[in-house]
Amino acid sequence: KSFNWRGYGALTMKVLIVEDDSYKYREIEAIVQGCSRSFQIEHTDNVYQTINYLKKNKPDRIILDMSLPSHPGRPGEGNPLPMPDGGIEVILELRSLGCSSIPIIVITQYPGIEIESSYYSIDAAKAKIGSLYGIENLFVAKHSSEDSDWEVTLQEFLEL
Repeated sequence: KSFNWRGYGALTMKVLIVEDDSYKYREIEAIVQGCSRSFQIEHTDNVYQTINYLKKNKPDRIILDMSLPSHPGRPGEGNPLPMPDGGIEVILELRSLGCSSIPIIVITQYPGIEIESSYYSIDAAKAKIGSLYGIENLFVAKHSSEDSDWEVTLQEFLEL
């Protein structure tokens, strides 16, 4: 008979936080660290680094920003511009790697998300991303310093 470790806190789950804004990253990190589950936090901040990470690792959860730079900044070249659909590039890579079952929460500070050159409200984007890309367990939250709704949604996501 196999032993079910769920709920015993013995296993550390790996969470990948894909976020290029250091302030928002620290807020998200604090919530993950305050969670009742034990998480090993991994962090990437651009599409290129995230895709390379996912080719070698399979996190248990992904916290994903939508607007991400394509690659890391390089000294003397300035900062790369954010891609409004950088998070979609990450989701496409997950699908191509057969990892559509990894739970994802999209946390964006914008009222809408660009998907294939069209903008969708936060709620509509959740359904569109799920149906277009086959993401099985998707949460979407609007980051805001004025209210804590996104924090509650993130905590629910982490407790899955």
